[in-house]
Amino acid sequence: MNALILVDLQNDFLPGGALAVPRGDEVIAAANRLQPHFPLIVATLDWHPPDHGSFASNHPGRRVGDRVELDGVPQVLWPDHCVRDSHGARLAPSLHTLSIARAFCKGVDPRVDSYSAFRDNGRRTDTGLGDYLRDRGVTDLFVLGLATEYCVRATALDAAAYGFATWLFEDGCRGVESRPGDVAAALAEMERAGVRRIASKTWLSERDRGADRSTLASGRYLRLMRSGRWEYAERSNATGVVVIVPTTVDDAFVLIEQYREPLGRRCIEFPAGLVGDAPGDEHEELITAVRRELMEETGFAAADVKLLGEAVPSAGLTSERVAVFRATGLCRVAAGGGADGELIQVHLVARGALREWLDRRRAEGIEIAMSLYGGLWLAERETR
Repeated sequence: MNALILVDLQNDFLPGGALAVPRGDEVIAAANRLQPHFPLIVATLDWHPPDHGSFASNHPGRRVGDRVELDGVPQVLWPDHCVRDSHGARLAPSLHTLSIARAFCKGVDPRVDSYSAFRDNGRRTDTGLGDYLRDRGVTDLFVLGLATEYCVRATALDAAAYGFATWLFEDGCRGVESRPGDVAAALAEMERAGVRRIASKTWLSERDRGADRSTLASGRYLRLMRSGRWEYAERSNATGVVVIVPTTVDDAFVLIEQYREPLGRRCIEFPAGLVGDAPGDEHEELITAVRRELMEETGFAAADVKLLGEAVPSAGLTSERVAVFRATGLCRVAAGGGADGELIQVHLVARGALREWLDRRRAEGIEIAMSLYGGLWLAERETR
């Protein structure tokens, strides 16, 4: 399994911060762009006490940039930065943080600094990150952050030493470069240790092309795919799916009922269908599919069709995305019933009676499609 490590994307390392990395803010866009594509994301935080030994202010007569020995370990002296609980120690406000599973704090011991996310510079105290990743089945680590020749370098080297296949998103890193050549030397050292460098856009484009996917089986309508440990289905004959929430002028919902073979019973749904599934219609517009499916299944034409939103119906089962539309100004011009022997039954149910009607049908052993509940929620939100 892949995991993404966001190294020290904190205010003090951004322009205007106490220890600003030149153009450090430029890595945030890459971090945000990559996050949706990883099953596990962790962040690291410099989290120093005010009396930390790496601060030049705690060494009378010394200046920022001086090199000293801290508890037997060589140490560069820095300005006070990322003091725990301070504004400078917080993650950048433009960084997406809701998907971060856990943040690992480092540099918490005033006697020794900690560049690596895995352990301190004296290699005496472990942060627990290695065990955390192994316990979750991580095999490949992808690293980005600040600064290239310090905390990013140390984290990537330790990741490789801990046995993880390690990748560096080079465009997601920026360096201090206090001495010319420092960044280049750090990149070369990481490469010698087996860390592979890659651009985020290249990695994303390879994912989009399905470089790690294979087809297990393929039929007229579906393909069964494998990607790593995942197996899932995707459409082989359509470019999309639409769900339609139709309402009549007297505020009744138009529902359909049909037998569904995977369930072995009948199911209540909103009208829905595939986009671009007919030969020659591969470039069919969503609106065109909405009007076509509504007419085929219910016999209604709509004066107005509006997109309510898009969602994924079963993220662990299929790559499919569903577009939900509202159809109003209905006029019945045909019998409906579907195509190719679908034998669809059409129901008009008043809004006020819908909950009781669905409860009664469920008690009769009829299934209710989740897309119906989702469509109702989107429609109600749109009318508030």
